[in-house]
Amino acid sequence: MTGLNEIMKQLKEDRAQELPRSIRLRMDDAYAGLDDVEQEKPDTGRERSLLRRIAVICAGTAAAGLILIGSGFVSPVMAKALKQIPFLESVFKSAGDRGLQKASEAGYVMDANQSVTHNGMTIRLSEVVYDGSRLNFVLTREMAGGGGSQGTASNWYEEIVRSKGAGHIFIDFYVNDKLINTSMGYASGGDKAPGSLLVHGLDSPGLNIPDQFELKLVIHFSNDSVPYEFKLPVKKTNDNNIVLTPGETKVFDYIHMKAAKLEITPVTTRLEMEITGEPGQGIKEIAEAIPEKYKVTGFIDISYDLADEKGHLQKNLGANGTGEDDHYLFSSSYEPFEAVPESVTVKPYIYRNGEKQYISELEFKIPVK
Repeated sequence: MTGLNEIMKQLKEDRAQELPRSIRLRMDDAYAGLDDVEQEKPDTGRERSLLRRIAVICAGTAAAGLILIGSGFVSPVMAKALKQIPFLESVFKSAGDRGLQKASEAGYVMDANQSVTHNGMTIRLSEVVYDGSRLNFVLTREMAGGGGSQGTASNWYEEIVRSKGAGHIFIDFYVNDKLINTSMGYASGGDKAPGSLLVHGLDSPGLNIPDQFELKLVIHFSNDSVPYEFKLPVKKTNDNNIVLTPGETKVFDYIHMKAAKLEITPVTTRLEMEITGEPGQGIKEIAEAIPEKYKVTGFIDISYDLADEKGHLQKNLGANGTGEDDHYLFSSSYEPFEAVPESVTVKPYIYRNGEKQYISELEFKIPVK
C-alpha cells in the first residue's frame, strides 16, 4: 500500500497544470478512499489479503484512468509515475527492442492517449516516439466486452501473422497533411500486452521529415470499410543525432555501391546505401547487369551488417528499399550502440544456403569520432 499511496500522491501533486476541475475532484475522491482502506494484519488469510490488495490496486488504476481520459496529455513526471502502477506498464519497455526500452526509460516517449471506435472495435494509440530515424507507436485493440485484448487466444500479432484476411492492417502516414511514401512494420506487444502492436514507419530511404510536424495516421483493416484516423503533433526526441554522409563509392561485380548516410541516435542507428550502375543506365539495366547470385527472383537482395571498432554487430530491426530513375536506395535500421563508436564498418552480405556470405570488396569503414 505504501508504494501505491506514494504514486497516487505524486500524481496528485503533478495534476494541477493538466487536469480539468471535474477530473481533479474525482481523483481526490479516489485518492482519499485509498487512505481509508484498513491495513492487513500479518496473520490474515493470504487469499483474502490478496483480494484486498487487488481491489486497492484496481481503485488506484481507475483513478489513474480518470487522469488519462480527462487530460488527453500526460507529462513526463506523471507518465513515469503511471508506469509504476500494475496494468499500466509501458509496452515499449516490456516488449520493445533495446532502443525503445531506452526511449521509455529516458522519458522520450509521448503518451498520445487517443482512441477511435467502429462497429464494436476500439483502436487505441498510446506510446509515440520519433528520433529522426524512425517513428514508433503502440496500437491496442479492444473489442466490445473487453475480450479482444485479453489472453493469448486474442493475440493480435499472431492473428495477423496467421491470416492476411480478417486481421490484415495497412497504415497511411501523413506528415503535415502530405502522404508519405514509406514502408511500415509491426511486432508483437508481448505476453503482457497481447492485444497491442508495436508499429514503425518513416524509416524509408530518402525521406525529408521535419523535426516537428503534425502526424496523421489512417489505419485500414481488410474487414472494415471505415478507416481509423488519428492526428497528433510530433517532435523529434533530441538534437544530438550524429549524421554522417560519407559518399564513398566502391565498385565490384558491376555493383556501384555508396555509403550514402549513417545516422546514430540514442534510440536507433540507421544506414542508407545506394547502388548505381554505369553512367546512363536506368534501374532496370542496373539490375540486369548485376550477377544473379546477388538477386532473388530478379530483385537485388543485399543486406548489411553494422559493426563497431571492436567488431560487435548491431541487431538489425528491419530494412526496406526503393528504386528511382538511375539508382536504388536501401535503408536498414538497427538497435542503438551502447556508446558512440570510434568507427562503424558496413559489411554487405547475401544470405545463401543458410549462412551469410560477406562481400568484402564492398566493405566500408566510416569514421565517427
